[in-house]
Amino acid sequence: MKYIRFSIICLIALHIILIPAFVYAEKRPEWINNPALSYPEEKYLTGVGEGDTQKSAEERAYAAIAKIFRAEVSSKSVELEKYLQIESKGKTEAQRQLAIEEMTKVSSEKILENVKIVQTWQDKTTARYYALAVINRSHAAAALKERINALDAEAKDFFRKAQEATDKFERIRNLRRVIRTLALREAYNADFRIVNSAGTGLHSSINLGNITQELEEFISKGFNVYVTVAGDNSSAIKKAVIEGLNRDGFSVLKENRQANLADLLIIGEAALWKADIPDPKWKYVRWCADFQLIDAKNGKTFGNISRAGREGHLTLSEAENKAMRAMQKEIVSVISGQVASFVYGEAKSLEDAGAGCSREKAVGAIPITLITLAEALLPDMSDVQYENIARDIQSKSDSAGPIIKVVTPEEGKVYAPPLNIELYFITKGLEEIDISTLKVEYLKLFSIDITQRVLPYVSKQGIKISNAQFPSGTHNLKITIGDKRGAVTIQKFTAVIK
Repeated sequence: MKYIRFSIICLIALHIILIPAFVYAEKRPEWINNPALSYPEEKYLTGVGEGDTQKSAEERAYAAIAKIFRAEVSSKSVELEKYLQIESKGKTEAQRQLAIEEMTKVSSEKILENVKIVQTWQDKTTARYYALAVINRSHAAAALKERINALDAEAKDFFRKAQEATDKFERIRNLRRVIRTLALREAYNADFRIVNSAGTGLHSSINLGNITQELEEFISKGFNVYVTVAGDNSSAIKKAVIEGLNRDGFSVLKENRQANLADLLIIGEAALWKADIPDPKWKYVRWCADFQLIDAKNGKTFGNISRAGREGHLTLSEAENKAMRAMQKEIVSVISGQVASFVYGEAKSLEDAGAGCSREKAVGAIPITLITLAEALLPDMSDVQYENIARDIQSKSDSAGPIIKVVTPEEGKVYAPPLNIELYFITKGLEEIDISTLKVEYLKLFSIDITQRVLPYVSKQGIKISNAQFPSGTHNLKITIGDKRGAVTIQKFTAVIK
């Protein structure tokens, strides 16, 4: 009897011990190893995640689906590389690759917003969590198709504007907008091919490669840049700048007589000199460079580049060589980037003109650089152009406009630099001077707008500048000013510097 009771007690105890095992040995869901059984591949994209917590499992499920799209980065890179040759002028390969990856994320991250966690499960024996993430292919495809169709419409509109544009900049910028839109479209289309069970994308009526080629050919054949450099080692600096622009696909005019064909002017000044640094072993050379980038169409400066530096070596000649290489590398890179940004329509803030060399080489007070040596070396206007300027002044000046009285420089007088400039605005009647109408231009083969350099020295009474720096030669300037009533006066004056 005791044996029977003992056996019963043992069976009860064993049953009690085994109950949790049966409870916790819950069957592993099939979706962990084969989610297609519940969510067929032709209708869904799925991703399974595993982690120590439910949250980490869900995050890894999202990541599993994201990986499907991220895998397309390499294939998209091939298609987008041509685009990025246009988009990323002057940038390193690493920057270019980063731009590719950023573009491929644009569409994928939008699609990943549609991911849903539809199943979670914890393995009680291991305490591990599992999660199943799902995208409905048809819903994602519909959203992508709508976005692709909208981008197609944008690309067609930009292309139409490019074909109709008479202004070169407008044509370039609209072609670039077409390329940017089509590149983004291709990123969305790559995602569409993933969610589309047939694996096919949507056809575009405009070819990205063809538009890219059209833009490259127009920049290299129909758009001209003129480069002139003054100062130490000017020929070597000019050659480096031209080579950098050529690498970026820009056409640079080779002859001075072709300067009037330019769409962009790049004019600069460079200097090298021995640095007075006491060192028993090393020799040092300082360098500086000032460059202006000018829109030849309106004379507006869109880029000022002022750089300076110092290089040292055991010999003076090697220090000079190092300084030259450093100057070329820095200047060429910045010029290429600013030219590309301007041509493609990206506004950049201006540095101060002529700040590099004047600051580095100045002793005592720094003269104000109104006209740079490089600007002074530009070809002069032809007689016909000067006649046109005279007619323009006569036709646009208002008899009721303000009087511009030039005190200094006096007509016919020769000055030694630097020059003090003094002129007054005298209104007719009670109307105030409107400073916003002021425009000061330096008249060479092109009219160069130097208003921004003059503005700090302007008041409603006139312009007063002390120590204005002018290179040797005859310098013709044109000034325009109006009053609050709208009456305008235009006047030309000349500064002769020995």
